[in-house]
Amino acid sequence: MRSMQFCYFADKKGEEIVRKELLETLGSLLVMKYLSGTDNIVEDTVNFVSNFSERSLITSTDVKNYLTTDENGHLNLFNNPVIEYKPSKIKDEGIYLEGRLAYFAGDKYPELKKIVQSLFRKLKKYCWKDKQWQIWVFETVGDEATVFIPNRIVSLKKQ
Repeated sequence: MRSMQFCYFADKKGEEIVRKELLETLGSLLVMKYLSGTDNIVEDTVNFVSNFSERSLITSTDVKNYLTTDENGHLNLFNNPVIEYKPSKIKDEGIYLEGRLAYFAGDKYPELKKIVQSLFRKLKKYCWKDKQWQIWVFETVGDEATVFIPNRIVSLKKQ
């Protein structure tokens, strides 16, 4: 079972692109707060952009009935057709923190796996990649970005 991840750095406009593509690709979304277990159905970008800035689990409302929880009511990321979404953020000093979309269920849901692969390809078209660090940065950030990667702050440049 393979996981797929798209790690990136984005400003507010870049995050709007991510959310717009999620909505266009998956249709109406079921968005669950990562630890609280509360969920919300989202059908428009305006609601999604303004209300979801924390780490969330996302799936299409079409697959809502396939979700299973353990005896404690927790959703296992490896056994459910969900995408983990952690938005990129900007610290006060203008340093970008990494955002991530991750799909952990691998081959268990092949239809969703294909959709997620397609989503990642679409999102990469809005980005440039730093050759040295192999990091994706949204074009909306510009040609240079100062980012935090574990244990260091790095300046990236589009080449």
